[in-house]
Amino acid sequence: MKALVGGLVHESSTFAAQVTGTVGLDGFVVADGSALLAAFEGTNTVPGGYLAACAELGVPVVPLLHARAEPAGPVSPEAYEILAGRLLDAAEQAAAGDEPYAVLLDLHGAGVIAPEESLELRLLRELRARLGGVRVAITLDLHGNLVDELADLADVIVGFHEYPHIDMAERARRAASALLAGRARTRITRLPMVLPPSPTDAGPAAELRDLARAAERAPGVLACSVFHGFPYADTPQAGSSVVTVGASADAVNARLAAWLWDERERFRTEPVTPEDVVAAAVSGPGPLVVGDASDNPGGGGCGDGTHLLRAVLDAGLRACFATVHDPAAVRAAIAAGVGAELDLDLGGRHGVFSGPPLRVRATVRAITDGRIVQRSMRAGQEADFGPSVRLTVGRADVIVSTNRLQVLDPEILLLHGVRVADHELVAVKSAHHFRSGFAGVGARFAVADTAGLTSRQVERIPHSGPSARLWPMNPAALPERSAYE
Repeated sequence: MKALVGGLVHESSTFAAQVTGTVGLDGFVVADGSALLAAFEGTNTVPGGYLAACAELGVPVVPLLHARAEPAGPVSPEAYEILAGRLLDAAEQAAAGDEPYAVLLDLHGAGVIAPEESLELRLLRELRARLGGVRVAITLDLHGNLVDELADLADVIVGFHEYPHIDMAERARRAASALLAGRARTRITRLPMVLPPSPTDAGPAAELRDLARAAERAPGVLACSVFHGFPYADTPQAGSSVVTVGASADAVNARLAAWLWDERERFRTEPVTPEDVVAAAVSGPGPLVVGDASDNPGGGGCGDGTHLLRAVLDAGLRACFATVHDPAAVRAAIAAGVGAELDLDLGGRHGVFSGPPLRVRATVRAITDGRIVQRSMRAGQEADFGPSVRLTVGRADVIVSTNRLQVLDPEILLLHGVRVADHELVAVKSAHHFRSGFAGVGARFAVADTAGLTSRQVERIPHSGPSARLWPMNPAALPERSAYE
């Protein structure tokens, strides 16, 4: 037995299409062959988990192709065809001969090929057309939008338990072990709902995670995953679901689906204004780390929103902000040089979703290449913010980047000489993933709600397509009886 390892990963916001357009080939980070092994061995990622499981089981690995782009609008058809073609060609070539093999794929579950075709369904259909009845395992993001057909196309489906997604490698190891152990039975139960972003460190999302973990301890259950769904994809695939691999799958799904439906109102969140979090910064010990949730690049946000930044600057606190996606401001700061003062317009490049640009007087403190190694979520994997600068505006340090990336940990701040402990308030472009990366700095956490593409009040986003039928957009939504049976 040998394992063919690859992936095509994208979380696609159909709402971002009108602002940022589709994602082309140049938006993907691609590694194939030996480069895939070098990029992922020893990392807390899905491919890293696959490689670790294969090493433990003594299964030779054939690296195919892995491609991932930062969440944004849907993937362009041209980019999909090129990347999927390379992945499938490599799989077909590796499958030649008489040696048995299995396929281990890293997918997201909410990928969209413009305008609204499921990336995962198309890729798996094409894989089956080429390789027939080969055994396939897929590991998906907790925010995947699943449909019933996935259980026909993949033998094993495993999702992350945690949000922040600190268990990527662990869940991939479970998927690989379940597949390589033999034939498995996978069942999907869908619910007419999507959850607002709901971290699993406390509250109902933590309770739901624990129910899934408990189910996995039952005899014959190889994996149990709850998918919150991706509320920023207005597609026919949108929805929450429960997926179980192994014995009693239907009964396990019904029990967890019933709990989720009955407890759905507990997942709603009350909006918190930027002014609220700024006021809270001076009310307790340690720095307050605030996620700019409504402008989260990790969900398709523009990354240049100024609503929270304006409140931070107006408050006059010792603060730092990471990062503002503004290539033009970076170029201006680099041209001026370290130590220079300049007037510039900062952020606000995408209209109403970003807010107006801020006219600031800034001092250039540092210029870097923006390259870091992540330390918590995706630990061990490189991230590239592109040429980046540290600007001082009043009492605040603002990191401005060329590339639009979510901030997962303090590394981009440290790269620019900024220590979190020196500040009263630290604001980051993230919704919840930052909680894991900043957990060791003695900080308090909060999330701010502003105008933006990734608002936590998902029912306020104008869902005009298929997802308008789902709760909470549709308070009268009801599950089919089969979800409970």
